[in-house]
Amino acid sequence: SRYESRRRCGRRHGGKDKQVVVWCAVNLEGTLRYSHNESIQAVAFNPQTGHLASCSNTDFGIYTTETRHLQKFKVGSRVLSCSWTNDGQYLALGYYNGIISIRNKIGEEKVKIDRGSNCPVWTLSWHPSRDHILVGDWGQTLSFFALNGHSAGREKHLGYDPCFVTYFSGGDYMVVGGSNRKASVHAKDGTMLGTISEQLSWVWCCKQQPGSHNLILGCQDGTITCLGLQFATVHSLYKERYAYRDSLTDVIVQHLPTDQKTRLRCKELVKRISVYRNRLAIQLPTTVLVYELRGDMADLQYKLKERVSLKCECNLLVVCANHLVLCQERRLQSFAFTGKREREWSVESFIRYIKVIGGPCGAEGLLCGLRSGEVIKIFLNNPFFIPVLKMKNPIRCLD
Repeated sequence: SRYESRRRCGRRHGGKDKQVVVWCAVNLEGTLRYSHNESIQAVAFNPQTGHLASCSNTDFGIYTTETRHLQKFKVGSRVLSCSWTNDGQYLALGYYNGIISIRNKIGEEKVKIDRGSNCPVWTLSWHPSRDHILVGDWGQTLSFFALNGHSAGREKHLGYDPCFVTYFSGGDYMVVGGSNRKASVHAKDGTMLGTISEQLSWVWCCKQQPGSHNLILGCQDGTITCLGLQFATVHSLYKERYAYRDSLTDVIVQHLPTDQKTRLRCKELVKRISVYRNRLAIQLPTTVLVYELRGDMADLQYKLKERVSLKCECNLLVVCANHLVLCQERRLQSFAFTGKREREWSVESFIRYIKVIGGPCGAEGLLCGLRSGEVIKIFLNNPFFIPVLKMKNPIRCLD
């Protein structure tokens, strides 16, 4: 992992040989070495000062690089994990017996968190901008605590033993993985959003490259994997109303002339959004939520109208008065809000763009732009499509 303080850069490691070594990141030479009486379980540099915390089976130490002084503290259980707060004032220790100890930077215990569980606290991480700590234990749970030791969120069951938890993108998301041989992105409340990597063995550690969206994974079989995460923009526009995904699990609808906004919390990964007249459709992993606009069109009072059970991958989604239209490459499917499939159209080229052009309820017209350069028109109550024109280049957008 990476260490920066007062123009010094280094990397540190500790292990079964009971030694802690700090390496210079420039020439990869060892600049510091000290030892514990037992195997090293975890090490962590203070992000603000020259303090290095190292933890073993029977004690933990805090080494001050300015004075080259190491102070050790005996503990009653093996220390499995450690993490400094972003301001460098507090150090959290996770014990094998399930206890979490929060210490100041000179090692004094300020808070002791007894979670009522003896499951080993294998990994923990402080939020980058809040005094909240994320805890992963081998009772296969995620839990959240504040600096004062109080619970800061609902516990989440994982179904596997977590080997690492780390915040990502400024604390908006977290990445978790371990014995499931995967790395997964979770919302900041712990909701699982999706898997970003599958490996052949346990994933033991994960670090974010500073200043980027790159992640490095380390696995049991010695594999090191570099991932670059990019979150696509998910949005929809209908006249003066613009809807877009926020924090992966929320949808914000904005009235452009007045800049009025409303937030819809879905608590699951938002995959697609579509706005049409007084309808708003939000595709989640297993359902599509259909909202209805109440009151004036300038108001943003949405009420859930239908919850449609549709578990299928699609690259485009549009909502009409009484139907959902899903596009899967060369195929369009029309569904009633009950989930019943009513009609299907197949074309010879990939559909790149769909525009609802209006019409009576249940018989709306759609313009479709194809990769082949063709534009076709479809009516929901007609099983045949109508060719409109043919361009030389692929269609990217139309209106």
